[in-house]
Amino acid sequence: MNEEQQLIVETAKRIFVDQCAKPVVDAAEAGEFPNGLWNTLEETGLTLAGIDLEAGGSGGEMADALLLVREAGAAAAPIPLAEHLISAALLAAKNITIPKGIITIALVSGDQDSSGSLRGKVHQVTYSEVAQSVLWVTSQGFVLTPNIDIPWSRIAGISGESWASLDLDLTPIQGEFVPLTDAGQLARQLGAATRINLMSGAISRVLEMSVQYVSDRVQFGRPLAKFQAIQHQLAILAGEAAACQRCADAVLTADNQLDIAIGKARTGEAVTLVSDISHQVHGAIGYTLEHALNLRTRRLWQWRDEYGTEREWQILIGKQFCKTGAESLWAEITKAG
Repeated sequence: MNEEQQLIVETAKRIFVDQCAKPVVDAAEAGEFPNGLWNTLEETGLTLAGIDLEAGGSGGEMADALLLVREAGAAAAPIPLAEHLISAALLAAKNITIPKGIITIALVSGDQDSSGSLRGKVHQVTYSEVAQSVLWVTSQGFVLTPNIDIPWSRIAGISGESWASLDLDLTPIQGEFVPLTDAGQLARQLGAATRINLMSGAISRVLEMSVQYVSDRVQFGRPLAKFQAIQHQLAILAGEAAACQRCADAVLTADNQLDIAIGKARTGEAVTLVSDISHQVHGAIGYTLEHALNLRTRRLWQWRDEYGTEREWQILIGKQFCKTGAESLWAEITKAG
């Protein structure tokens, strides 16, 4: 991490501590978007961190954006920072000026028809209720439109943040189509990279919360942290957090599909164990709405399914290693990233 990235991380931490306390997250889950938090990030240039200056961004590299997203995950920030940054990165790739306001992204399982309209289906679009613009991404390009009069079908996600879907065969989307080779794959990789960093940040915070809780909580005359069984559980939790942080560090450039596939699968696998252990050491209090633990674990459960499940990425990993042949398998597995 260079000096500029360290400054981004420290600034983001201060903002999230000041403006993303539990009441803010609770209010967001009740439908009150934290405009103050978003405006502060926007005013400091963080909503466009890592985006080319020529497109209206703040400059820097994609690693800047992903480190910022990691801090948002640690804070359980209820804002579409990842979606906005992915959209901005795709627009910047074609030197398109980024519009004002929040942008969300919709991956289209289809393409243009003869009339130039987008057709197909989109699933798992997040923050469609607050975005001013939508970037519709197909396999070979994208269309940017205002988020006006779009008949989204929304369901409540377990995190408190909704998922939206839309049948474009019934509601075709029209607009200026911008060609971009492998746009769908690029968007999926960027999306997975953001989820790896969101999960890594949240898992690191869950570890901190668990260590603090067992240090403070006294049972049978001594802190829970003094019990060997608790120490064993925390050691496992710390190992999972370290592995996820390594995965997040490996994808900061977000350009190696195999690293992203391994990282998304590994962090997704960690979610079950991290959630189980952290809630076990917290006891029933961690499940209550009054406690901040479930703000992270519920988001972990949702993020693991966005931009590809563990199984989807594991299949890609298997195919990739099979291509290299048996003789080079061990060298590929042990090769430093």
